[in-house]
Amino acid sequence: MPEKVLLVGTNVRNVAQSAKKAGYDVYAITKYADLDLKLYCKEVYEMGGDCRALAEKIAQEKNAKVILCSNAETLEVNADLLCNDPKESKRIIDKLEFYKILEKAGIPHPEVLKKPEGKAIAKPRIGGGGEGVKFANGDEKGVIFQRFIEGVPCSVSLICGKEILPIAINRIFSGWKEMYANGFRYSGNLTPLIVDDEKRREIERIAIETAQLFDLRGSVGVDFILAEKPYVLELNPRFQGSLDSVEWCFDVNLFSLHVKAFEEKRIEKPNAKRFAIRAILFAKEDISIKKDLTGNPFFADIPWGKYKKGDPVVSILAGGGEKEVFKKVFERRDIFLRIVSHNQSA
Repeated sequence: MPEKVLLVGTNVRNVAQSAKKAGYDVYAITKYADLDLKLYCKEVYEMGGDCRALAEKIAQEKNAKVILCSNAETLEVNADLLCNDPKESKRIIDKLEFYKILEKAGIPHPEVLKKPEGKAIAKPRIGGGGEGVKFANGDEKGVIFQRFIEGVPCSVSLICGKEILPIAINRIFSGWKEMYANGFRYSGNLTPLIVDDEKRREIERIAIETAQLFDLRGSVGVDFILAEKPYVLELNPRFQGSLDSVEWCFDVNLFSLHVKAFEEKRIEKPNAKRFAIRAILFAKEDISIKKDLTGNPFFADIPWGKYKKGDPVVSILAGGGEKEVFKKVFERRDIFLRIVSHNQSA
């Protein structure tokens, strides 16, 4: 019989899809029960109330290993974990503590300011996906101020096992206007990000050194802003939003690599086969979606029902040449919007 895993997180569709392809029976506790999530899961449960108790109950009933995903990394579940220790994750997702650790290790990161000076960023102490991040105006309370650095947002996908192996360098889309994302909101990835060999080695080295500061296993990611040199922004001690673009780019199964890392098996670094994009489309107005796109290979996180302006709605996927993938994404965005428009008039 297949092994069973229970995913816990606000959005777990990409991990569920990868785990299903790797041959696992998948169960999920999540905030976003997208239509296609049900393709990959035996059962889907709503995140809410006592999530810890629910996770422990399901894990015991199903004899499933628990994997803590987005926004659940620190949930201290009494179960067999196939992910990083939530106590270790607490040291990482608290950005103020994380930057203090980077400072002691001499790892470059945007300077943390006591008060905003010049062009500065205000961000929540705990949080991710660019939510709540904005340019500082001095009126913010309970936030971290950092010096703003102009550059290219990117990430390194790592597999931490017997050794730490860089799998991919990804461009991060932040506040992608063509996807109607405002501010600094995470709006997708392009894999791979092409940089010269010297810069690539530097980014990968700093990513590895950052991960080595913590006791980590499996799939993790280090986010950067790439300027005259790479500056570390954060570390994600879990599967990342770039999973789709990495798997499509390299023809790999990240869930299988994640498991191999826990088993301390040797992992070979894959070669890129194509460029791949996962773009997250946000609602530019209140919309109602009544057409089921489940099964369409170019859309994921399939929506249903009503969405407010600014909500993440759907993921758009594309693979091919570097210019070609952007063209495909914008074409598929327009197709989706026509479908939505048709639904509104129906």
